Amino acid sequence: MTCKRHHCRRFLFEVLLTCSSLLLLACSKDSPTVPSATGQEVAAASRVASIQTLSGEGQRALRGSPLRDPIVVRVLDEEGQPVSGAGVAFRPRARHGTAHPDSVTSGPDGRAASAWFLGPDPGPQTLLVSAAGQVIEVGARALDLEAELDSLFAAPRESEVAAIRSDWRARGLGAHQVAVELEEEFSLAGSAANLRIVSHQVAGVSHIGAIIEPRGAARESLPVLVFVHGGDDGLALGSTMQILAMFLGELRDDFVYVLPSFRGEPLAYGDHTWESEGPASPWNYDVDDALSLVNVAMETAPAAIRGRYGVIGVSRGAGVALLMGARDPRIQRIVAFFGPTDMLNSWARDIARVLVMGGTVHKPGVEYLRTTLIEPWWDGALSLAEIRLELIRRSPVYFAADLPPMQLHHGDADAVVSVSQARSLMRAMEALGRGPPDFEAFIYKGGTHDILSLAGAIPRAIAFFAALLGKGA
Repeated sequence: MTCKRHHCRRFLFEVLLTCSSLLLLACSKDSPTVPSATGQEVAAASRVASIQTLSGEGQRALRGSPLRDPIVVRVLDEEGQPVSGAGVAFRPRARHGTAHPDSVTSGPDGRAASAWFLGPDPGPQTLLVSAAGQVIEVGARALDLEAELDSLFAAPRESEVAAIRSDWRARGLGAHQVAVELEEEFSLAGSAANLRIVSHQVAGVSHIGAIIEPRGAARESLPVLVFVHGGDDGLALGSTMQILAMFLGELRDDFVYVLPSFRGEPLAYGDHTWESEGPASPWNYDVDDALSLVNVAMETAPAAIRGRYGVIGVSRGAGVALLMGARDPRIQRIVAFFGPTDMLNSWARDIARVLVMGGTVHKPGVEYLRTTLIEPWWDGALSLAEIRLELIRRSPVYFAADLPPMQLHHGDADAVVSVSQARSLMRAMEALGRGPPDFEAFIYKGGTHDILSLAGAIPRAIAFFAALLGKGA
């Protein structure tokens, strides 16, 4: 009987051994070899109690593209202390992309990181992060580019326009802490004048501008003429003013001139350079600073007429000039050369598309739009409602009913500011029934981003401003 039991046990052992061998053989044929964990990894795994997300949660990116920042987690033990040497796996759900690397070992501080490439479908996506049986979910959103742009560039609602008007009315534009930085004689293309470089406070920020007053003018006899420059490189006062004086010809002694700088940019004159404080703010606080400087001029320049003035703007400055006209009823005439009017049209949308895709656009003000509006909106730091208000407030076309009489000049070969910007404002004015002499628009065939390429523009502008003075062309 004992012998039979012995043979039975031996038989069962051999059967189990054979089955185990067959199973191992099958695994070796069909599955990759999995290296055994080291003693250190096993010890680390035994200590893992939780996983903490440190950064990367909630990002947004174009579907099928990588998130801007990696997903970073920390592995912790039961006492909340970091666990070093633990294996951490990063596994997106089905169709939610890939992670690179998909498995790492936590560092001395318990950290582990991986880059997440989102899947092809728009909407929420999930990445599973696991270590020693502990699992957490990290979320992101994959964006459909054109659908997002459709929402961003939809026509403005009345409530949005009303909110911007309300904000404008609440801004203080008085002349505060005015100081004369430099005062000297100045030649207006041969005519004697007095130049003052002044600083003044606008909402707690120091702004620099120039006021030029023809000599011998009677008190309150001359309207103010504001010149708003283009570009992002500041104002070269001497050369700019001489060109403007030659531009105006016989009218050069008939105005008190006001030339604002832009925030964060220099105003240069002779051997002197001043810089307005504050971060750049194209087509927003540019307008506040210019309007405040006008108030300084009307309060401190004896020859300045207090109740009316005109504005000339070029490129970026043309957009500023038009927005000034939408906000200040004292403006009686505006001449705008090839400036932006509509930040929601197809040209602006094309620029946003390039910026979202990581490209660059070398145009005035665009770098500001990229860093402070487009990228923060795309990343989710700025809401759709917030960025829309910022684009609309920079679009004089949506305030066309508030604009004074104006003259618009644009070339159809302008490679800096598309002629579509002029056409947007022309359509808005036509819808309002506004035409000559209240609104004049000239599109120049072959004209570029240069006033001299717009044949006849200068005489037209001079005639337009002569009417401000009550003079013939």
